[in-house]
Amino acid sequence: MKWLILLGLLLLIISLVYWRFRRQIQTAWQLWLMFRQIRQTGKPAEKPVPKKTESLKETPLVRCEKCGKWTSPESALKFRQDKYYCSSGCMERAARLQSLVD
Repeated sequence: MKWLILLGLLLLIISLVYWRFRRQIQTAWQLWLMFRQIRQTGKPAEKPVPKKTESLKETPLVRCEKCGKWTSPESALKFRQDKYYCSSGCMERAARLQSLVD
């Protein structure tokens, strides 16, 4: 019997505390839910790893005659028959050297 009285008093105290601080408890609960949602949506999405395609392996590269840099034929500058340059600067330097030699 004494345990029932103690349990009843404990429930009465808890309910009175809840009734007195119900707005603060609800606000704290809403804040906790909001922060949990922010933390879940703030995680960076996993980026899929790009698969190596066969087209990348089959792309031929050409070597710059001046500096030796390997570039794709589409972005390289072609001069004469089989001379490729990575930039206009390399092409100009090679032309200057050629004019000094001639």
